Amino acid sequence: MFTTAKAAVVLLAAASFTAPAFAQESLRVSGGEVTVVCPLTVGGSFEAKTQDLEGDLAIAGDSQTVDGALTVDLQTLETGIGLRDKHLKTNYLEVEKGPGFAEARLQDIRVERLEGKTSFRGVLTLHGRTREVTGTAQIKPERNGYRMEATFPVKVADFEIPDPTYLGVGVADEVTVKVNLNALPAATAVATSGKKRGKQ
Repeated sequence: MFTTAKAAVVLLAAASFTAPAFAQESLRVSGGEVTVVCPLTVGGSFEAKTQDLEGDLAIAGDSQTVDGALTVDLQTLETGIGLRDKHLKTNYLEVEKGPGFAEARLQDIRVERLEGKTSFRGVLTLHGRTREVTGTAQIKPERNGYRMEATFPVKVADFEIPDPTYLGVGVADEVTVKVNLNALPAATAVATSGKKRGKQ
C-alpha cells in the first residue's frame, strides 16, 4: 500500500534531483571589476576602477538569500591620475587606518530573483561604517555558475567620508558603484586561477 509517508519520501527525492546542482555549491569570484563613477560638482565625472575583487558566495536551493561576502581592496583603486589616486586613498578613504578602511565589504545580500534583471539589497561596510544599500542587478546563469552585473548608489556622507576635492573641484555626494563579476563553484574557480597564474 502506497502510504502517505512513502509519498513524502518520493517527493523529497524528486525535489533533490530537480534542484539546480550549482545552487547547492559554494561559489567563488573568479574574475571581475569594480567601477566607481564620481560626478563632479562642476559637471562631468571621473571613474575609479579596480579588478581586486574577491568573494565566496552560496545560494541554498531556490533561496533569494546570498550567503557570504564580496570584498574590494580599496588600495588598488586607480583613476588614471597618480596624484588624484593618492589623495583619494590617503585623504578621503583613509586606507592606512586599517582593514575597516582599506577594503570595502558587501554582505547580507538579498535578491528578488536568481536570473534576469532584479532589485537587490545588501549591507556595505566602507570607511569604518556599515550601511544598507539597494540597487539593481542583471544575473545570468552561465555554465555551472553565474555572471552578475550590479549597480547601486552610495552617498559619501552616509559613510562619513570627508568631502572629496581635487584641484579645487569637488565630487558630488552621491557616487555610483558598478560591479561586474563571474562566480564559479569554488573548486572550478581555484583551478582556473591556478592556470592563469601558471601562464604568467
